[in-house]
Amino acid sequence: MLNVLHVTNAYPYPEVPEYGIFIKEQIDSLSQTGTIHNEVVFINGRREGKKAYLEGIAEIRRRAGDCDLIHCHHLYSGFAAAAALTGKPRVLSFLNDWLHEIEGVRSEMMRTALCNIGVWSADRLIFKSPIPQRYRNDKRFIYLPNGANSAQFHITDRQTARKALNLDLEAVYLLFVSSKDIGRPQKRYDRFKKVVEIVQSSFQGRRVEELILVNQPRDRVLDFFNAADLHLMTSDFEGSPNSVKEAVCCGTPVVTTNVGNVQHLLENVPFCRVASDFDVQELASLVGDLLLEQVDRDEIRKSFLAKNFTQEETAGRLEKVYKELISARYGKIPMN
Repeated sequence: MLNVLHVTNAYPYPEVPEYGIFIKEQIDSLSQTGTIHNEVVFINGRREGKKAYLEGIAEIRRRAGDCDLIHCHHLYSGFAAAAALTGKPRVLSFLNDWLHEIEGVRSEMMRTALCNIGVWSADRLIFKSPIPQRYRNDKRFIYLPNGANSAQFHITDRQTARKALNLDLEAVYLLFVSSKDIGRPQKRYDRFKKVVEIVQSSFQGRRVEELILVNQPRDRVLDFFNAADLHLMTSDFEGSPNSVKEAVCCGTPVVTTNVGNVQHLLENVPFCRVASDFDVQELASLVGDLLLEQVDRDEIRKSFLAKNFTQEETAGRLEKVYKELISARYGKIPMN
């Protein structure tokens, strides 16, 4: 049994049940392998500010004694684990696209320097989006997006989902998703709204409405994806957007800006479109065209699942990463 200590600054808590839910579910999927025991240090900098990281360093040091390795989710978590000086091998997962891991730092030079420090300090680096060109020949770097929960996210009757959300049964709904809040800068709700306005003015015959999924309990999220006619993602940047994976698991078409690894996610998945740039007119045109098609929801789901972006697949690959790292460090896999 491998003992893994996860350090993360994104994890669900009562006030924000969707915050970092994809990290929690990834950790839960590792527990289901039967070969990995997981513990979590949650550094809630969102609520408690910088002091949470200082307190987190001591907590990591205290709890690292019995672990075989530390898996840090997000660059800041990696800094805290490095500062704890545990001597344990460390895996660092970048959650966003390269150089966009750090919010609030305008200088690209400073962002590059901080990211390079994180890269230097970890034993393995996991990217959800394509690995930066400069690191593609380095075996420490691994492209491994989070998997989708294909059991939880599945196709249900659209009308039933709309009734559960008290929605109009006849309207066209375009879905906007942000796990934190509607105004999160990278998600670009302003761009989404402009696209919706263009589609509303040009799409004849049915009313087009926004459907906003922000900070909802996990058991309600399925209804949002199934109630929507289309998921429109208008972000400036992403890592490997979970909303896209969850949408197609529910057989819901996707139109998205070309960010993160969406090209890889949606390649050969029908009724999904990736825009060439961030132009609202192009996005609106792609949305309008898709709304006129006879969408086969089962084919969307089937085509995506064939690409093996599931939590089970990801858990198996992560387990392999852990074992290879521990074997390289200690020459054997712990059997405790």
